[in-house]
Amino acid sequence: MLLPRIALVSLSLAAVGCGKYLAPIPPEMVAPKSVESLEAYTTGGQVALKWTSPEEDRRGRELKSIDGYAVQRKEIAARGDETNPKVEFVDLGFVKDVHIAAREQLRKEAREQGKIGRTVKAPADLTQFTFFDSKVQNGKTYLYQVVPQNQGGVDGVVKQIVRVVYKGDESNVVILAAKDVEASPDTDDNQPVGRQ
Repeated sequence: MLLPRIALVSLSLAAVGCGKYLAPIPPEMVAPKSVESLEAYTTGGQVALKWTSPEEDRRGRELKSIDGYAVQRKEIAARGDETNPKVEFVDLGFVKDVHIAAREQLRKEAREQGKIGRTVKAPADLTQFTFFDSKVQNGKTYLYQVVPQNQGGVDGVVKQIVRVVYKGDESNVVILAAKDVEASPDTDDNQPVGRQ
């Protein structure tokens, strides 16, 4: 009689002791949200892009990992190229971001001093970035996007795209919502893009 009771108790403890595991989080969900405060202007024969790093991942939680930003450009030669899948964004460069590593180091130092670490932020100068594209031609139209990436090259969110009709200091620069570029109603590939 004792043996069946021990077996029953052991089985009950095993069932209670089993941990519950959460479903694994896809890497895309911990990828960064879009960059903030995106700006663009022309200066000295270049297009300049400025932005601030995101502070949250796609779930809306504090960002734990970011490698940097892929700055990409697409040249628009004909109406409809904005949405034409054959006309792709190409990488212009990569801008490294170390603000999270700096933030974590500052938090560690704060805790060692008996302070609350979780409220410490990275210095502002480590969260602001500028990229210059000097390979632009007068009269050409370009689209730019800044794609945040975490380690492993997982792309974050792109919410804004910069459209530049380049004419030196007289260039037309417009910030567009990415969804507006992705779903343009005009797709006549044979018409040139109008200059503004």
